[in-house]
Amino acid sequence: MIPLPPTRIVLVDDHALYRMGLRSTITAMDAQLNIIGECGSSSEFTLMLQQKSIPDLVILDICLPDESGIAIARRLKNEYPQIKIIMLSSEVSAETVSELLEIDVEGYLSKMAQMTDIEKAIRTVISENHYYGQSVAKIMYDVYLEKTGITPKKRLFASSKKNLFTPREIEVIQHLCDGYSAKEVGDKLNVSHRTIETHRNNILRKLGFNNTAELIKYAVKQGIVEWV
Repeated sequence: MIPLPPTRIVLVDDHALYRMGLRSTITAMDAQLNIIGECGSSSEFTLMLQQKSIPDLVILDICLPDESGIAIARRLKNEYPQIKIIMLSSEVSAETVSELLEIDVEGYLSKMAQMTDIEKAIRTVISENHYYGQSVAKIMYDVYLEKTGITPKKRLFASSKKNLFTPREIEVIQHLCDGYSAKEVGDKLNVSHRTIETHRNNILRKLGFNNTAELIKYAVKQGIVEWV
């Protein structure tokens, strides 16, 4: 298992039982993860920030009693850009995914996700990667296709792009865009997760991108990935 750096976490969800489940999952992880607070509303979370209890990671529900989690995420990215965000939602819609892509949150989880998926999301985001899961990745494709008018059929690379990536890098791009973590891609390709992370960093460097969300948009536009 990849060692994680010490991380301060805040849970923001108005359902105490769900927070209890998150706390149990995080506590069971073999990592230096410290839950410094739990909040049931936007006002509670705002007060915590004002008291200088600044986390490294926020696990944030979209539906809160006093303010939308999307509005909170947008404000966090403006005022505390160093804080990573994993959004929680009971429903995964194209409209919500579109908004969160614009904000550039680091993770998105359905509240129906298994605890193993929650652990995977936390590890992925803390390790400086984005986590969306396969169902969200599919919607990301659809959102981008709709915005650009690109038809979801197989396309050939533009001639100027043919030699941009190695065959292995193309495989890595396709798996990352399917929502797999670096470790999962490594397992599929029989290489270490560090090798996949090196490929990912090289791919992003070639394109001048900072995250997987940008990579997915590019991959759809160029025909590297598709949904049939």
